[in-house]
Amino acid sequence: MLRTVSLAAFLVVAALVAAPAGSPVQVSYVYSDSMSPTLGIGDGYVLVPAGDVDSGDVVTFWSETRGAYTTHRVVAETADGFRTKGDNNPVADQAAGYPPVPRDAVIGRVLTWNDAPVVIPHLGRAVRFVHEHVALLAGLVGLAALLGRGRATGRPSRPASARSVLVPLLFAAVVGTAGVVALGGVTHAETVLAVENPTGTGSIPTVATGSSHALNYTVAVPSRPWTDRVVHTAGLRDVAVSRNATALTVSGRIRAPTDPGAVPVEVAVRRYPAVLPHSLLARLDAIEPLLAAALSAALAFSPAIALAALIDGRERLRGSRSRWWRLLTEGFE
Repeated sequence: MLRTVSLAAFLVVAALVAAPAGSPVQVSYVYSDSMSPTLGIGDGYVLVPAGDVDSGDVVTFWSETRGAYTTHRVVAETADGFRTKGDNNPVADQAAGYPPVPRDAVIGRVLTWNDAPVVIPHLGRAVRFVHEHVALLAGLVGLAALLGRGRATGRPSRPASARSVLVPLLFAAVVGTAGVVALGGVTHAETVLAVENPTGTGSIPTVATGSSHALNYTVAVPSRPWTDRVVHTAGLRDVAVSRNATALTVSGRIRAPTDPGAVPVEVAVRRYPAVLPHSLLARLDAIEPLLAAALSAALAFSPAIALAALIDGRERLRGSRSRWWRLLTEGFE
């Protein structure tokens, strides 16, 4: 009973985490310390329909300036929209240059109990663990499903064929590798504000309207044998990349608009199997990282895939005295 309840709870949370923005109920987690100590980095929370938003509510809204969803507390309502503030920030968002939040930009309100948000501790750490170990988890899930299918038939076990063992494992390896590559990249993102009178103070960098500024970012993605590091940038011009064994340095320039506003900047680095020309891999990554990851993973495993295709599917593997090998192969039929 406990196992069934735990599995059901896990599936519910997983579905809510994967729910797209705008769904009636969602689960997400905190990426920064702007809401600390109410919501710490990695803490999960439940997002419910906003309804009537009042001062003091913690809401999630789409910020055009940031180019991302933000979860902050409503501190006031004006004719132009809501004023918001992170509990750990010294000033309100609007005092830092962000515009008031219109009502239609609010997608939900954080669920509270006794006037405090309902917190799911370490949810962010769990989600990151899944992202970083997609290959292992996909392989284990696939293996468990196949073993369960074999036991469910009720037939005496027969020796597994080499193909019936290799094909599911190769499929899990390709899917897992593609997921790790596409989701496991390192991304640095920030927003630079173009203002008429920039200052050197504050947590948000400011530049003069209509000006051009050089920016440099160092992203710690070590070089690995048989891999190719691909850099994707947004908001930067005249980009140059220098590489060493431990990191990449990305240099470029931002051009501030003539009117006050935000300039989102992003630098993402993903490490692909080195099976495609770098220029082609970079173009595919710019179109869709998952496409580049799937193609490069399939090519990386192509020798094993070709071998599996050449194996006679009717030929059975010889019996083994190994208890672990029998456990691995008995359920594949």
